Amino acid sequence: MKSHNFCIILAGGVGKRLWPVSRQQRPKQFIDFFGVGKSLLQLTFERISAIVPPENIYICTSEEYAALAHEQLPGLSDAQFLLEPVRLSTGPAAVRATWHIARRCPEASILAVPADQFITNEMAFHADVLQAFEYVGQHRSFLALGIKAQQPNTAYGYIQRGRAKGRNLYEVKTFTEKPEKIYAETFVRSGEFLWNTGLFLWKAEMMTRLGHELLPGLYHSDIIITTREEEDDIVQSCYPAAERVSLDCMLLEQNQQMDVMECNFGWCDVGSWTVMQKVLSKTSEGNAVVVTPPEQPAEAGKGGRVTFRDSSNTIVSVPEGVATLVQGLNGYLVALKGNVLVITPNDDSARIKSIVTQMQVKFGEEYL
Repeated sequence: MKSHNFCIILAGGVGKRLWPVSRQQRPKQFIDFFGVGKSLLQLTFERISAIVPPENIYICTSEEYAALAHEQLPGLSDAQFLLEPVRLSTGPAAVRATWHIARRCPEASILAVPADQFITNEMAFHADVLQAFEYVGQHRSFLALGIKAQQPNTAYGYIQRGRAKGRNLYEVKTFTEKPEKIYAETFVRSGEFLWNTGLFLWKAEMMTRLGHELLPGLYHSDIIITTREEEDDIVQSCYPAAERVSLDCMLLEQNQQMDVMECNFGWCDVGSWTVMQKVLSKTSEGNAVVVTPPEQPAEAGKGGRVTFRDSSNTIVSVPEGVATLVQGLNGYLVALKGNVLVITPNDDSARIKSIVTQMQVKFGEEYL
């Protein structure tokens, strides 16, 4: 492990597309969806800590999730949690984290990782990321990690490869975020496009110009900081005024100096029930089950069994302690969590976000 390699884990979202299991009080990154006793955040940290010194890993999350993050990663120091005063997407979070890391190590190479990804080949992931670190250490460019587009998935962004710059390395020619199906089909047939994984690398100095534009209060030349309290005060004062922009948009859509690396690790963005059903273990009929922790601790270990009859390609998520029978449903989501039960077709990853908005307007915040 190299001491100048750093990682920021982006864990501040609310995960609306996995509602009602992902809720405002405990969003998706803090939930064990795979029944392995570890949340998405914990799995991500384990994956990264195999190739980046654990003390060089920072968790970017909202202030309201500070207690959850500390609880799930108790081995990290307080300094490794970079808290956002307000949720402004991943762009400002990445800029703020880079500014913090650069004050510690001006020569830092930084990897940004979303906390909600599913990686099937971790050995290949480690090898690709280490190669990517070497690349950004020697080139003045941002680097995106891409996976060859395999089917016309309209929920992903598509990066078109440009001029070759080395083994599996290319300039970014174009980027299209969540294209319509007809365009996604064309992209896949061409063989020139990679799925955007949301994984990016850069040298700390590369973020300076973007920092001046997005969070000028942090990058002011005469700023002097001697304590973490002073740093937090400055962040509190300037962060809320930043533009709400994703890291993907900031780098890929705003014509930054971008290259892309074609990677070979198996990857999915598990940000929706549609994708979650694809990565979970399934019955021969394509049905899948997520059992979440019980609402009442006394119910732990009681029931939690799901029975399917005349059903296919359906995903069910219920708390432990709840017995469930699903009959005659094909291609559906059935999800129970707390005070919300959702039964809806599971063929559109955007539908849940629309339902959440309707619930908020009709019933209020307590159902989010």
